[in-house]
Amino acid sequence: MINPHLDLPAKLYAVPGFEISVYFQNIVRVINPANYAFDVKCAKGRCDALRWRWTPQDGDVGSHKLGISVWSDEGELSYGETEVVVSPRNAGAGQTVNYLAIGASCAVAAGHGEALFARFQSENDPHFNMLGSHAPGYGPVTPGGPAVEAFGGWTWQTFFVKTKTEQLSNDGLHPARPYDVPSPFLFLKNGAFEFDFKAYLEKYCNGVRPDVVTFELGVNSVFRCQTDEEFDAIVRSEVTPCMEKMFQHIRQEVPDVIFGIDLIPTGSWSQDAFGNNYQCDYTRRRWLRNAELLRAYYTKEQERLGFSVIPCYVNNDGDANYPKVLEPRFAGSRELVERASNAVHPTPEGFAQWADSEYFWIKSLLK
Repeated sequence: MINPHLDLPAKLYAVPGFEISVYFQNIVRVINPANYAFDVKCAKGRCDALRWRWTPQDGDVGSHKLGISVWSDEGELSYGETEVVVSPRNAGAGQTVNYLAIGASCAVAAGHGEALFARFQSENDPHFNMLGSHAPGYGPVTPGGPAVEAFGGWTWQTFFVKTKTEQLSNDGLHPARPYDVPSPFLFLKNGAFEFDFKAYLEKYCNGVRPDVVTFELGVNSVFRCQTDEEFDAIVRSEVTPCMEKMFQHIRQEVPDVIFGIDLIPTGSWSQDAFGNNYQCDYTRRRWLRNAELLRAYYTKEQERLGFSVIPCYVNNDGDANYPKVLEPRFAGSRELVERASNAVHPTPEGFAQWADSEYFWIKSLLK
């Protein structure tokens, strides 16, 4: 029987009044998910064709078991369970949360940070103070507004090695971005660059120390891997040592900081998007495998390194949330068809769903 590689996180997070979804196509690695049926066992929500969805209410605060089985004409292929943790609507009200997002293109994209910031603007929420050297979309930070520390194309390693302002090559997939900047965490001392998180906070954050730091990193290190062996080699040589150093440096300055790593959405559900961006060099099939391996790696390392995984990948509509273009069905055709055009960078609606997952997780940390 086929193994659909059912990939459910141990926990999902939710807040009363907001929809949470598990899109079935995001939790399996199969060529055509339409060939399978997904059965949900849960006292809450509803099972649709493409997803389980639920908008909890105040009386639902607590934990709820969610089970999903995958079926084909051969019978049941796989079964998995997760725990849906619903935090109180007013968790953290009256408090202040100082928050720093460190990442790459999807963390800095216009629309992502703004959506997360907007979620924290009700009387039920804490004062949400976003830290960073620039705003989403690379603009200047408006005092009291969204901020971020992320750059398109960067990796865990880039924050430790980029000391110069030379322009890096642009792959053409991202909006204009300041490649020509050094790492904001590196400072010249006695003729050598050192990672200095305290100096970073003083220079860019008015000395404010973060309570919560999230990371959207790792994808650019492993994205182009064509084999599992290549993935493992890059994780051993680059991802693990730089992630360990990043955590160590930040904890030296902020010992009680809470770390979270985004398990990022798996992108467009259509190979058309990957074909548009990468021609025949890279396919959605291989990206699904690399994304699965990266999620498994972070999930395995979270206890050892002391961070949480944020299950952003389940709560994302891979059809509606990615850009599309109209183009001729074939050369010379007068018929225009809509095709997905960006593999991994969502629309504003997609970033809003992504931000919802981060919001739910942050609320789960608060009393």
